[in-house]
Amino acid sequence: MEPKHLIQLATILDCGSINLAAQQLNVTQPTLTKNMQTLEMQAGASLFSRSRHGVRQTELGEALAREGRVIGDALWAAQQIAVRHRLGMQSEMRISVGPMVASLLMHRVTESLQSQMQQLSVVVQVETPSRSLDQLNRGQLDLVIGPEVPTARPELERVRLFEDELAVFASASHPLAGADRVEVSDLDGYDWINLATYAFFGESPVELLQRAGVQRFNTAIALSGDVMICLNSMMTGRYLSLMPVRLTALAQRDYGIRRLPVDADFGRRDIYLWHRRDCKFRELVENIRVTIEQALQDA
Repeated sequence: MEPKHLIQLATILDCGSINLAAQQLNVTQPTLTKNMQTLEMQAGASLFSRSRHGVRQTELGEALAREGRVIGDALWAAQQIAVRHRLGMQSEMRISVGPMVASLLMHRVTESLQSQMQQLSVVVQVETPSRSLDQLNRGQLDLVIGPEVPTARPELERVRLFEDELAVFASASHPLAGADRVEVSDLDGYDWINLATYAFFGESPVELLQRAGVQRFNTAIALSGDVMICLNSMMTGRYLSLMPVRLTALAQRDYGIRRLPVDADFGRRDIYLWHRRDCKFRELVENIRVTIEQALQDA
């Protein structure tokens, strides 16, 4: 089996789509499909199945993808060592975050960290929670900021940064935006933007909406690894989106979106800071917590 094919398989499963993976890997979709067919022939079984919601991994596919991630992470780490050497970086903190935290909070966190340690270089990556925690467990990251992950290993330590919950948001020009009360049935039939569609750390947005009682909805846009597309698209007034309340509050004023008064439980999205027990930056954890809490209070 070619290491390249294993890396490509991992990317497909992480993206949840062959098309998105092809874009990320900068290869054509037919080439990627052919490589996966070759890998399946070598493995002797199917690695994933396709549906209109994307791809779903098989047990064998996930096992091989884990090896692909290890190879990909090793290559990435080697590249980072070379980059750090060229840039003359000395002390470095490696943090992985989700797209909303990256876009709305990390500028405050990095400024605070560098004011406390001026020689510190902060390297921030945007990744899914489960993959971030895998990298943290292998020592490839120092800190992870993200939600609860059922598969997190018990040896990792965590601090809850803030509590949060999911709610339905729309722009001020959406037909439901002016209502004093919105019933769950009122949400039927609208177009939705689904965030974290392929993150695989809990129930998907579709499952959360169905569990809350929404019967008919159209996933018009599904995003993985980006939140700015959602925020800009919401401004058109066409879409609804299930988003975390306290994080979204940081963007409400600039993007003209508001929480709809829906009396329903769409689940929690508390955010934690994860680290290893031997983390060399443990003394900065409280600094990060206070910085984020202040940013949320200022919203």
